[in-house]
Amino acid sequence: MTLSSKSPQSGHSAAGKRVRVGHTVAAHRSLLGVAAALVGAVVGAAAVLFNLAIRGWTWVSTGFDEYTTHIGQSHGVWGWAPWLFLLLSPAIAGFIYGPLIQRYAPSAKGHGIPEVMLAVRRKGGCIPGRVAVVKILASALTIGSGGSAGREGPIVQVGASLGSTIASWMRMPVSRVVLLASCGSAAGIAATFHAPLAGAVFALEVILVEFTAETFGFVVLSAVTSSIVARLLQGDEMVVRVTDNLAFASMSDMWWVALLGLVAGLCGLGFSKILYASEDAIDWVWAHTRLPEWARPGVLGLLLGAGLVAFPYMYGSGYPLEEEAIAGNYSIGFLLALMVGRALYTSFTIGMGGSGGVFAPTLFIGAMAGAAFGDVLSPVTNSPVGVFAVVGMGAAFAGAARAPMTAVLIIVEMTGQFSLILPMMLAVVIATGTSRFLTRATIYTEKLRRRGDVLDDPVEGTLLGTREASQWMITAPEVLACTRSVASALSALRRTKETVLPVVDNEGRFAGLVSSLRLAELTQEGGSLDAPVSDLPLIDEAVAASAPPSEVLGALRSTGLQALPVLDEDRRVVGWVSERDLVDRMYRDQRRAIAARTQTSWGSRMQAAGGAASG
Repeated sequence: MTLSSKSPQSGHSAAGKRVRVGHTVAAHRSLLGVAAALVGAVVGAAAVLFNLAIRGWTWVSTGFDEYTTHIGQSHGVWGWAPWLFLLLSPAIAGFIYGPLIQRYAPSAKGHGIPEVMLAVRRKGGCIPGRVAVVKILASALTIGSGGSAGREGPIVQVGASLGSTIASWMRMPVSRVVLLASCGSAAGIAATFHAPLAGAVFALEVILVEFTAETFGFVVLSAVTSSIVARLLQGDEMVVRVTDNLAFASMSDMWWVALLGLVAGLCGLGFSKILYASEDAIDWVWAHTRLPEWARPGVLGLLLGAGLVAFPYMYGSGYPLEEEAIAGNYSIGFLLALMVGRALYTSFTIGMGGSGGVFAPTLFIGAMAGAAFGDVLSPVTNSPVGVFAVVGMGAAFAGAARAPMTAVLIIVEMTGQFSLILPMMLAVVIATGTSRFLTRATIYTEKLRRRGDVLDDPVEGTLLGTREASQWMITAPEVLACTRSVASALSALRRTKETVLPVVDNEGRFAGLVSSLRLAELTQEGGSLDAPVSDLPLIDEAVAASAPPSEVLGALRSTGLQALPVLDEDRRVVGWVSERDLVDRMYRDQRRAIAARTQTSWGSRMQAAGGAASG
């Protein structure tokens, strides 16, 4: 028998070292900043790799790096007819990434951002590292083969996965895992759109929903590092190239901007509704085929391919089309066709099991709606169509995602049109308000709501939150056997200072509650103290171990009892809930809050100590 060169002790030692390193990094802001920058650099490189993978598979599928600039041409390498590779490419790619997702990372299916939101807010930021690998491959295959989806959702999930993996490898506390996962998501947006500030705000506004100076500093550092790495590796070119410096001809056009905010916001919201209606329809159809889930992208990819043959402008992300729309080169009819087509094709791409984002398609829809809006207004305004197209991009995203700050910053950074900040803010605010008035969910939270995942439950802010009775109960003060005498029960009630105590039968199951009030009445009436408590009328009140706090509190309130036993499925007493314990919990919370209010920094305590010594 041979012995391994690496003993279990050495493995434990290595893990222990990582724990020490992780806690040291987590405890020092400077080291944590280094970790955030490291996450940014890794995610920036991953974003470049992702973009290259999309370009590479687009080239394999069409013979061109970007097919929407070569519509109608034969395959650029092998000379195949357009209808042939457009029809087959989505199906071939689907049969590759379908089994890949099903086998290794089911969460890589879809647009990715909802999964990141759930992981960060509910799962301690835990996203396995394999998700990043599968997401890059699956999304590159989806978009490169013609899937009408965006790059930003996948790279957000990839970035969060990488940040989470780095933090978890170093055995950091949960709060720091969440932070670095958020840094990774910010870095993904920053590298993809060359928008570091928008990436940081996106992480805070959409992923974390938390604004603190410390958190903001770390996500900005990660986003800036990611953007620098991406620019060094692939150049500093704008994602959407706008050749002119756009500006309004007159400030009176702000009235039209307000109206555009309403229209584009409704378009973004409408896209969200179409997306999930399409998913429902496709799910229903696929359920009746009885085919395996892994085959879904491949089989339905043939339908997507047929759609691309009919309307090839829907191939991929479509950034060149946005540039043409902003330049005012499309008619109103064609703009509307592109807008509706993007909503339908993206919905089908995601619904069939493809991996891609809805961020970029929402911007696309907004650009087309804004350009069409500007064309309609051309007789009454001298402002260029591109102004309304750019503003429409932000308003549509705000209507779908309800992230107004991200909407303003990302459009300005990705187009370089800083002069449009004011009208963009107006349109975005109106779009956000319209969306909030019409629906509670966003394009991201709707996916989670439909499958029963709750991100922000108001009940969790209460004293007991959503914890079942088994999670906050205490040990029962005493459990009486049914054979115990009345005198013994009286003694137990005095000793425990309880008004009721649980009684169990000969098999250990709950029989009822014996009340001090009833025993007192019995004593006054001259009843026998030697009689067993089973002869007394017992109170049949208790709560299940799985009962939520609202049910437990309701039972205490309705019965008027100061305490109740907690029973398992076999009606055995496993715990105790009491008003006294609740008051104790409230008292401890108050004491902790008072202590936190008076806390000072280490430096201030040193200064105070020095002042006292000198005095």
